Amino acid sequence: MVVEVPLRGPATVAGVPLPDAMVEQLRAQAVVEPVLVDDAGAPVAVGRCESALSEKTKRVVRRRDGRCRWPGCDRRTGLEVHHLWPRSWGGDDRIANLASVCTTHHRLAPQGPRLLLGNPNHPAGLVLVDHDDLPALAQLAAERARADDGSAHR
Repeated sequence: MVVEVPLRGPATVAGVPLPDAMVEQLRAQAVVEPVLVDDAGAPVAVGRCESALSEKTKRVVRRRDGRCRWPGCDRRTGLEVHHLWPRSWGGDDRIANLASVCTTHHRLAPQGPRLLLGNPNHPAGLVLVDHDDLPALAQLAAERARADDGSAHR
């Protein structure tokens, strides 16, 4: 799939504008080739064509989790590796920001109404937060920033 990324405005596929949430969803499942285009639509630069997450990273996350990390769900099949803090919201591809989820049963942000946040390296370290619950999101973002600062100083 070729995704054209203009200097201003939405990304497109075959001239069809895509909402950021759809690009995020496609990015998790597809091999995306970003093409930077100028205002006239002429290609300026082509990015690397690769999956957003390597198979090795997905395998490590699935092995760590062993089951769907949605609280109360014990499914072990049909799991997808999901970004806890979505890339379109500034999340990254570190293993600490990834968890196994059966997304056919559970809808997570940015497409769904909830985020699964916390420490995925702890068996009970993840909690569901409604993406409209700003105080809870602010607290978890602050905890994440403190954890990031602590790992940078080691």
